[in-house]
Amino acid sequence: MTRNRIIIIIAVIIMIGGAFALMEFFAMQKEAPPEQKHKDKARAVRVTEVEYRDIISTVEATGRLGSQHYVDLIAEVQGMVLPGEVSLKKGENFREGELLFRIFHEEIQYTLKASKSRFLNLIANALPDLKIDYPESFPKWKNFFEEIEIDEPLPPMPEIADEQEKTFLASRNILNDYYSIKSSEVRFEKYFVYAPFKGSFSNVMMEVGSVANPGSRVASIIRTDKLELEVPVEVDDVHWIEVGDAVDVYSEDGKNKWKGNVVRESDFVDPATQSVSVFITVQSSKENPLFEGQYLKAVFKGKKIPEAMEIPRRAVFNSNEVFIVKDSILLKEQVKVHKVNQNTLIFSGLEKGVDVVIEPLVNVPEKAKVISIAEKLNYESGRED
Repeated sequence: MTRNRIIIIIAVIIMIGGAFALMEFFAMQKEAPPEQKHKDKARAVRVTEVEYRDIISTVEATGRLGSQHYVDLIAEVQGMVLPGEVSLKKGENFREGELLFRIFHEEIQYTLKASKSRFLNLIANALPDLKIDYPESFPKWKNFFEEIEIDEPLPPMPEIADEQEKTFLASRNILNDYYSIKSSEVRFEKYFVYAPFKGSFSNVMMEVGSVANPGSRVASIIRTDKLELEVPVEVDDVHWIEVGDAVDVYSEDGKNKWKGNVVRESDFVDPATQSVSVFITVQSSKENPLFEGQYLKAVFKGKKIPEAMEIPRRAVFNSNEVFIVKDSILLKEQVKVHKVNQNTLIFSGLEKGVDVVIEPLVNVPEKAKVISIAEKLNYESGRED
């Protein structure tokens, strides 16, 4: 190593050491910044003044519209299914009293006419003996004979005067044949199925031309002029509803409205939903029609809750505790809960005029210093405007 190189290395070391010394000197000359004292910042909270009034609490629930009557049409006799006055098709409408379908009936019809013909012959042979032995009864039996028509149901049998007349009629087999024919007439009516109400076919199991046996399901029908809405109501809200209460019914989009009335409540709880079914009659119209299977929202009027207040449900914690503000200090208070709505809660139990917090507070301890931001709440029937 040459002398010049040693001199250069020593010079570099001296320069670096001098630089560090200068940095340390200037650092010692700089004044330290003053210490900032930690200041607690007060949290701003939304509050409203406690004011009590009478509140009409509503109950809202959504349900499915259904018919008051669902009927399965079951064949009671055997034969081919024939058309009636309406088409036997799903969705087909009909009026009350219209013939929905019939079962091939000509064979039993001729059998019934033959039975009536034999019965007429039986009465005709008995009339001469009645005229002689029971002259006082002869006119009524003669009139009965004349009233019988082969194509019409038998008229009512004349009243039997005494035991002797009954014995005479029984010996001629008149009583047995009369009731046998009446039984056949009842059976003959089963070949024709008429609409018990205004409605439509909800399902058709057998088409025209099919052969039905006794017990065969031919079709299902529903009543369309009387509909009812079944809504599940929470157990805690059922006591607010009574049979006969008026109900406002709305479409799902809220554009259409109908009037209804509570007609009955179930006395058991659905284990799946833990709710009680409430049934509401709703009247359809041409201007505002309703359809079976439609989902609607029911708003029950509920009952009056005197001297109560309504606040957002989210402002209540531990089921019945709220925060109030006194002298800018946050305090915890318990309230008496009257009713819990979907978004609000109705309560009492706080001193009038105190500020109650109307928003949920996270990580804010009791007795913390806060700044109140007063707001005016406006609720009506359990719903926030």
